[in-house]
Amino acid sequence: MKQLTIHLPPEVEPYGEDLRRFFDAMVYKLKVHHRKGRWDGKTVEEYLPLLDGEVVELKEAVQSGNMVEILTEAADCANMALIISAIAIERGK
Repeated sequence: MKQLTIHLPPEVEPYGEDLRRFFDAMVYKLKVHHRKGRWDGKTVEEYLPLLDGEVVELKEAVQSGNMVEILTEAADCANMALIISAIAIERGK
């Protein structure tokens, strides 16, 4: 397994544990969905509605008060945003 090291500037260090937890959740959710494959050949327009759906799921998780679901749904939102930004950047090349 590959390890990633992230250096935090002093101003961001107070958020270190929050960032680690969130990043771990993002990686976990990417692993759960790895069989869906990468987003090669997909468009931003295909993923924007999926992001909207993840936001709805996050809102539902917040309303339920389930902390694990809040974390994993927030990670799904972040992963969709990651995918959208990767597509946009790759398209810009």
